[in-house]
Amino acid sequence: MSDKGALNSLIIEPLKKDHASKLFEVLKDPKIYTYIPEDPPTNKEALTDKFDTLSQGAPSHLAELWLNYAVYDSEISQYIGTLQATIFMNSKKASVAYLLNSNYWGRGYATKALSLMIKKIIKEYGVIEFEACMDTRNTKSIELVKRLGLEYISFEENADFFGGKPSHEYTYHAKSENF
Repeated sequence: MSDKGALNSLIIEPLKKDHASKLFEVLKDPKIYTYIPEDPPTNKEALTDKFDTLSQGAPSHLAELWLNYAVYDSEISQYIGTLQATIFMNSKKASVAYLLNSNYWGRGYATKALSLMIKKIIKEYGVIEFEACMDTRNTKSIELVKRLGLEYISFEENADFFGGKPSHEYTYHAKSENF
C-alpha cells in the first residue's frame, strides 16, 4: 500500500456511538495522549457513552456547533482516528483538533483528514476562520498546522496541567480563503 493511495482513500464520517467499537483499539494508543489533558479510553462502554454525548452536539444554551468525525481509510478498511471542530456561531470561527493512532503519524493522514474536514465545514457552515491550539512540545502537530497554512498568533503559559507538568499552548490561525 502506498501512502499516497491511502491518503486518497480517507473518508470522514459523522461520529456516532456505534463508532466506539471500531475505534476503541485505535484510540487506546497511549502515545496519542502525550500532549493533551485526556487519558486513553478504559473500555468500550465508556467510549460508547462519550461518543453518544458528542454525537448529540453542543448544549442548546451555547452558541456553538460541535462536529465530530470518525476517520476511515477505505484502502485498508480501518478506522484510524477522529476529528473535532467547534464552530462558534456568532463569529463563524472554528477550533479544530484531531486524534490519530500513532501508526499513522508522519505520513500525511492527519493533514489530509483535517483538510477534508475544513473544506467540508467551510462549504456546509460558512466558517470564515480557523484556529488550532496545541501544547508547545507537540512539534509534529505544530508542523502539521503550518503545512495546512495556519500561522502562529499567540502563546499561553500554563494553559493546562497534566502528567505532573504544566502545559503551555500555541494558537495558530488561518482565514478560510487559505483553504
